[in-house]
Amino acid sequence: MDFKADIQKNEIAFRFSGRAYHKEALYGAALVMTDRCYAYVQSSRGGLLVTLRGKRPLGAEGLESLAGEFHNEMLSQTLRWMVAKRNKKVRDAIVTQALFAARRQRA
Repeated sequence: MDFKADIQKNEIAFRFSGRAYHKEALYGAALVMTDRCYAYVQSSRGGLLVTLRGKRPLGAEGLESLAGEFHNEMLSQTLRWMVAKRNKKVRDAIVTQALFAARRQRA
């Protein structure tokens, strides 16, 4: 994993390819991590630069661990995004059917 840690600022930065990961997955991962760190996302050289700043002092090992957790969460969010996209038609059909059923019960 290619990253740049700054222990004095209590932050770690790394890049993601815009082609390898969807922005939605990155934002989802950033949201999940908000209990442990602040996440800053910027466009950078054909991808995205992510900087994580710990909410408490972490040290070098803690920052590396935080980056690893973020990468794992990115994989999880990417899978969730792919499954949601693949199941969109089925999900829409179920919601439509439920709304029609509820409407009939009210009438």
